[in-house]
Amino acid sequence: MKITPYVLITFGLTVLSAAIGAWAYTRLPDGAVVAIHWDLHGQANGFARKGAGLALNLALLPLVTGLLAALLLVLPRLSRFGPALDKASGARGVAMVGVAAVMLVVQAMIAAQSAGVALDVPRVIAGATGALFVALGNVLGKVRRNEFFGVRTPWTLADSAVWDKTQRFAGRLMVVAGLLLVATSLLVAINEVLFGAILLSALGPAVAAAVYSWAIFPKADRV
Repeated sequence: MKITPYVLITFGLTVLSAAIGAWAYTRLPDGAVVAIHWDLHGQANGFARKGAGLALNLALLPLVTGLLAALLLVLPRLSRFGPALDKASGARGVAMVGVAAVMLVVQAMIAAQSAGVALDVPRVIAGATGALFVALGNVLGKVRRNEFFGVRTPWTLADSAVWDKTQRFAGRLMVVAGLLLVATSLLVAINEVLFGAILLSALGPAVAAAVYSWAIFPKADRV
């Protein structure tokens, strides 16, 4: 992938995440403790004291974002379907930006906690995840056959027509699931329901698409 607006936006979001982490770290007094993990009830159950532990946690999200973006950039060089995957650079670009945006939201939540701002963490996570699913679902149908990105089953990898139909089917399901998840995050305040909705939105389209790929695979070619 060349240097595209997607790459530049991802880079900007990553730098912003790092800047937020640095700001949160420097504004904290020595010995301060910040929540970095939350349970299914939305209660903080993991903490880091200012020092190496918190510095590592605040640096980790930008680092992971950068590594994922770099991986998406080089995937066409690692795939036997490289040229086809390279043509889907827009889809990979949306994936990069979407992941970077979600990482930024998580970083901002940690920074807000350090500033004493009370947040409904499960609702924020559900809303951000739903938006990511909508974005990915909108571009999934443009992804061509590859081993790394998309609904990869024995049937989609064996037949390009099955691959294309399955990605479009999964993309539509992801958009619907993402919109429902965003709506749930706005309307529901029960944390267990929110995390259940996140799990269902992630697994539902994937399982349905896998079954769909098997169902449309030419019967004569099944082992």
